[in-house]
Amino acid sequence: MVNYKAWTFLIGANLFWAGNIIFGKLIVDEFPAEWTVFLRWVVGLILLIPIAQFIEKPSWYQIWRNNWVLIILLAALSIVLYTYLSYASLQFTSATNSALFTTLAPGLIMLFSLIFLREKVSAFQFIGLIISFIGVMIVLTRGNLLQLFHTPYNEGDAIMLFAVLCWAAYSLLLKKAKGIPPVTLVAMIALVGAILMIPFLFFHPIHSDKITSLGIVGVIYMGVFPSVGSFIFWNQGVKKLGASKAGITMNLIPVFTAIISVILGHALEMSQMLGGVMTISGMLLIAIKRKKVSPVAQQLGLKETI
Repeated sequence: MVNYKAWTFLIGANLFWAGNIIFGKLIVDEFPAEWTVFLRWVVGLILLIPIAQFIEKPSWYQIWRNNWVLIILLAALSIVLYTYLSYASLQFTSATNSALFTTLAPGLIMLFSLIFLREKVSAFQFIGLIISFIGVMIVLTRGNLLQLFHTPYNEGDAIMLFAVLCWAAYSLLLKKAKGIPPVTLVAMIALVGAILMIPFLFFHPIHSDKITSLGIVGVIYMGVFPSVGSFIFWNQGVKKLGASKAGITMNLIPVFTAIISVILGHALEMSQMLGGVMTISGMLLIAIKRKKVSPVAQQLGLKETI
């Protein structure tokens, strides 16, 4: 059976993250990366804390006392490192290149899961990963896969590569937080992450004369959708499906980025449509559990699922 709810959560998370990349590139000249991260999560906390309190009614102190080391590690990996480095990379590289490096996350998460968590990867999961990855490459190279080897990489690309490594580590470590209510977990990660970012704000002050209405809208979007929506959806998806399966959905980010670009007035190319179909097809191969009846089980009238 396909866990439609979990996959819907993960698709929604990546849709919001695609918008995050676009807004991040648009406002990179208005807000330093440190301030973008801090303000984004302050906006997110305004929603997260009341939602957690109203829906989950957690024992905040008890959760902190029992899980403070884990929460600090998750905040450092996801907010201080991944989120900050993602925005910092956009000062040196394009949104397209940034999206390209997010496609490394599924493979890294699957590899780390094999090494550290001993998670099993089936042939169909592996094939699905390859098909989805090729689909993303078609989108990013506009159908010319050889262009991948001629793309100039720079300092921003190296920063984004390290950011993706941090996200893969976060996704694996997230499995340790099973007993914490999902919204409460995101709220505590956001609060700790915002506090950890405060010392860095003094290195790059904000210049108010550069801030526009678009920049303010961008920060609000980041605080509501990628921060609140994506993290809650992602955490729920990882808990239900595991880090390996959840990671493959990050290949949707470049596809959604292309779709949003079309909405903003850019033409949709055939390579983008083909790549999008392949990416989604690869995800479906990973999501669907195939059933097989072995000869022995067949004789006994039993079924076994792989």
